[in-house]
Amino acid sequence: MSGSPTALLLALSMLPWLAMAESDYRHPVKAYTVQKQPGYSAERRFSGRAHSPQHSALAFELPGRVDSVLVDAGQSVKAGTVLVKLDTRLLETQAAEVSAAISENAASLAKADQDLQRQRSLQAKGYSAQQAIDDLLARQKILKAQREKLDAQMRGVDIRLQKSTLKAPFDGEVTAKSVDTGVIVKEGQPAISMVEAGRREAVIGIPEALRNSVSEGGEVTVKGQFGEARAQVISVAQTLNPGTLTHSVRLAFPETVAVADGSIVYMLLEQSEKVPGFWVPLSAMLEGYRGTWAVFAIKEASKREQSAADAGEQADLSLTLEKHSVSPVYQQADRVYVTAELKSGTQIVAAGVHRYAAGQRVQIAGY
Repeated sequence: MSGSPTALLLALSMLPWLAMAESDYRHPVKAYTVQKQPGYSAERRFSGRAHSPQHSALAFELPGRVDSVLVDAGQSVKAGTVLVKLDTRLLETQAAEVSAAISENAASLAKADQDLQRQRSLQAKGYSAQQAIDDLLARQKILKAQREKLDAQMRGVDIRLQKSTLKAPFDGEVTAKSVDTGVIVKEGQPAISMVEAGRREAVIGIPEALRNSVSEGGEVTVKGQFGEARAQVISVAQTLNPGTLTHSVRLAFPETVAVADGSIVYMLLEQSEKVPGFWVPLSAMLEGYRGTWAVFAIKEASKREQSAADAGEQADLSLTLEKHSVSPVYQQADRVYVTAELKSGTQIVAAGVHRYAAGQRVQIAGY
């Protein structure tokens, strides 16, 4: 206990030195130098849906009963693959009847030819009248006309048989199945829906201001679930869509890019804005009241502040922070374009701004 007064006096004697050490401390900050820009380029996104150039609802041209459905939704098929068959038993019966009639006609025509040859032989010997020959010639013409009719009937049956089988018109994917075995379908009733495999396109609207930023045959950057890729501009509408007041841009995706039919895709375009300002790190932005923003500018201490410093201090020990209001205009990743009353070459605090205050003495730790 006898040492307590001495220790207390020693501690009290050190307070001025501690206060001086605290006042001489300079907080290290990372600095970023701003440069005034005449404007900025903003990345604009415009959305649309990818679709197949061929999206078909396949139907039978003839009514009938479904005999078999050979595919299901989601199945990939090649061009010419049989999808659905109708019951063709009646048509097959008709084909057999016509085939029999053709055989009968052929036999009758052969008999008429033989009779005609015989009558002409007899006529040459004076044993046959011209009337018999004329009758056979007439019968021959009738039989030939009947054969043409039968051939036409057979072609009609063949066509109906062919149209009783629904085939894939192109390589693609079955997106919907609308019929089942045993149901009666009407003429033109959709049975199978398909989209073409591989190729994908999209139609995306852009505003009038960006009409000249794309051109037919050129390429643009697109994004989607597939990632990022380049797409070719097939066409650009010259007239505005009255509903959206945009120009329709038709894009074609490379076949190497797997784009799902109906998926949302984005076209990225650069739009230049002539707004003088500065790019600053996002980490340099200090949020204030009611949505206001500011940055800390690093400035030299005033003469009054500098006179309080020791003559032996380095130049960076005479730096203080000054708060400047800024107005964010556009954010791009980890940087923000702002308008502010700053000068080119001004250094600002690049990070950790919530740890500092206006008027605080600092020293630059790094860039």
